[in-house]
Amino acid sequence: MVYSFSSSGFSPTRWRDIRVGDIVKVQQDEPISADLLILKTTDEKGACYVETKNLDGETNLKQKHAEKKL
Repeated sequence: MVYSFSSSGFSPTRWRDIRVGDIVKVQQDEPISADLLILKTTDEKGACYVETKNLDGETNLKQKHAEKKL
């Protein structure tokens, strides 16, 4: 889902229609077909876990953190 400033909310969007600068909301276990910068997570420490087996063949989850200083 991508944030729309005109409607002040998120709306479903195809991955091929995502553009640089879009704010993307990703749900748990949702596959991601684009490079994203993590701005916020529901975890109080800003952590999330990413599986990269389609990129590097590794099946372990990699811990990533949202940037705390904005």
